[in-house]
Amino acid sequence: MQGDLSRARVVRLNAEMFPISETESRLLQQYGVQLVEIEAADPDQILKHVRDAQAICVVSAKLPAAVIDHLDECVLISRIGNGTDRIDVARATQRGIVVSNVPDFSTQEMADHVMGMILVLTREIPRMEGHMKSGHFALARTESLKLRRVSALTLGLIGWGASAIAVTHRAQACGMKVIATRRDLNKPSPEATALGVSMVNLDELLECADVVSLHLPLADGTRRLLDGDRLRQMKKGAYFINASRGDIVDEDALADLLHSGHLAGAGLDTFGVIEIFGETESPPTHPLIGLDNVIATPHVSALSVDSSRDVATGSVHNLVSVLRGHMPHPDQIVNTGVVPRSPLKPHDPSLLEK
Repeated sequence: MQGDLSRARVVRLNAEMFPISETESRLLQQYGVQLVEIEAADPDQILKHVRDAQAICVVSAKLPAAVIDHLDECVLISRIGNGTDRIDVARATQRGIVVSNVPDFSTQEMADHVMGMILVLTREIPRMEGHMKSGHFALARTESLKLRRVSALTLGLIGWGASAIAVTHRAQACGMKVIATRRDLNKPSPEATALGVSMVNLDELLECADVVSLHLPLADGTRRLLDGDRLRQMKKGAYFINASRGDIVDEDALADLLHSGHLAGAGLDTFGVIEIFGETESPPTHPLIGLDNVIATPHVSALSVDSSRDVATGSVHNLVSVLRGHMPHPDQIVNTGVVPRSPLKPHDPSLLEK
């Protein structure tokens, strides 16, 4: 397998929902890797195609334990993206399967999306547009007199990774004060110190921030972190942004707080209650959709020409490294404690030079 990579059985899931990009195709051809392209959602359907795969490349399909338990030849699950909550990483680790991702491919896109939502919400542009189209010009002027300038607002970031830091740069350029919280508040953060960002506990952040933005992965410790009680801690008239994962939030409680006016608005790019990656598409009916103080986008905050290029490059490099008998780049190994079922040498970037 380490010589002629074309002999390896590599299955690429989500072949129709997320077709192979030009960059991905070019790199695969360059390295001589041939893919079996599959579009399947049900675990039983997926299993038919991946039982004898040595590597699986996946964008959004779920790979639960029921699938992973039958991957007797697989050495790598390559996530073409960042989040791995749809992959049973713990079971893959037990079975000696390396799970890789491309963690920072869309940091700038997500920060742009979040900052765009903050500006649109705090100026209440969707509502003002509605007034314009309805001819309610005086009402728009009256309501606009209640708005506050962005530079007078405090932004609270839940999580302090690359995307939160990128949002901080944008928010501070607009004059916003930024506070943040993270799991370990005692851990030094040179970035926070350099940027003048105060680290506070979650309760204080929710009570003080005019805008709250989520920057966390979905895991056992973060699922429903923001339940109804926590959301009600937010300041009356505050705005909520979520471009992370919908299941971190009680979305029914969020809808109630938006409907009642306790929260002034929300910008949402990800959902737990709405299946964005289903086999069929139809207009969503959840109460979050349709409120004039909610901006909802279908999980597109990571997407651009540039991020598509970067994620394709990173995922193909992870694949090629493993097929050539080496670990992926250390920053792109999700299950760092895995003992590969087939011994893999340390990462060697020279293997990717061609």
